[in-house]
Amino acid sequence: MAHPFLHRLTLRLDAQRAAGLDRTVMTPETRTTRHVILDGQRLCNFASNDYLGLADDAAWRAEVADCFARHSASGTASRLAAGHSALVAEAEAAWAEHFGYESCLFLPSGYQANLAVVTGLLHTGDTLFIDRRIHASMARAVPLCGAHPVTYPHGDLARLDRRLTAWRHETTAETASAAPLTEGAPLSSPPATCPTASPPPHGDASPVILTESLFSMDGTVTSMDALATLRSRHGAFVILDEAHACGALGQGGRGLAWGQTENAPADVVVGTLGKGPGFFGAFVLMPRIVREALENFASAVMHSTALPEAHAAAVLRLLPRMAGMDDARARLARNARALREGLAGSGLPVHGDAHIICLETGDEAQATQLARRLRTQGVLALSARHPTVPHGHAIVRFSVTAAHTDDDITYCKETVHTCLHTR
Repeated sequence: MAHPFLHRLTLRLDAQRAAGLDRTVMTPETRTTRHVILDGQRLCNFASNDYLGLADDAAWRAEVADCFARHSASGTASRLAAGHSALVAEAEAAWAEHFGYESCLFLPSGYQANLAVVTGLLHTGDTLFIDRRIHASMARAVPLCGAHPVTYPHGDLARLDRRLTAWRHETTAETASAAPLTEGAPLSSPPATCPTASPPPHGDASPVILTESLFSMDGTVTSMDALATLRSRHGAFVILDEAHACGALGQGGRGLAWGQTENAPADVVVGTLGKGPGFFGAFVLMPRIVREALENFASAVMHSTALPEAHAAAVLRLLPRMAGMDDARARLARNARALREGLAGSGLPVHGDAHIICLETGDEAQATQLARRLRTQGVLALSARHPTVPHGHAIVRFSVTAAHTDDDITYCKETVHTCLHTR
């Protein structure tokens, strides 16, 4: 007889399957940025985040191999227990300078980076203004930090402006009266992953905004000019996730926030190396005092083994390579435009401002079924359902890369139309 705990897990999984939300791990026999061989079938790969095709680049792979041959393959200890070496410090300084920030810190993954930033910098008494489509790594971290979450509709910076103004008025009134905030409806409903909490006293705190530059699921792009205006107008501290923009967008692959020094849109930027840069790990760009705070308050930094010297050596070589890939970025933009216009031109509900193209189905089961039909016809795309996206907003997500050819884009468009019009 199964252990009662295992029985409960079985029931939860059965409920997940019944709702059409179950997930299974795909294990391709071979995989490149353009193609995968899965269960003996060759599929055109539109599920890869290797936007520049760097992960398959033979020269880059040889450089990575050389770095791991020459340097230690383990950090051997946490950052604060001598796991942080001079070579790692050199690499972090180089990345900070390239992006125009005082400091940089490398971490093993983007999820860990967002967890470290949210839990290490924020605490009870802070108020967070959160886009409702923020990545799960941030949303899951918010309840852990104890701050008060206030959500705003996805991408609606005008609504965010109004909510920041209302919050500021409450702060002013509270300071003048020295009385606690009145009870009543919150400015907005917190996200499903954030518990409801009574708004803490504001005092002289500044609001904090959590958002993304290029959203990972619907592919929408946040206006950096508008975000910079809100940051300046409300004295907000902005934490910006650029995971899907780093390497792929902006001059030298610096992302969307770079280049606005007079009225910058963000105070802290989180980026990943495992997408556009074609490597692994993540980084946080920030003022020096923020790095010191993370080293003192972020458990994800303090209690995790540091990345190895081999990683630092590789990212030092990666920086000029990534910066010089403007041709690949231009090809990526052309490919994305061709797929987006080809699908939207047929009247399909398509979203995406850059290289993430999303076909909205709404219904969870329909998204799963469409992804399966595409796979039988030779196209691999992601079926994104709750909790990755809100209930009733399921999508099929196509990740376009610079490695895709014109024929790949045409085949994908034609296959989508075929699968939607045949049963």
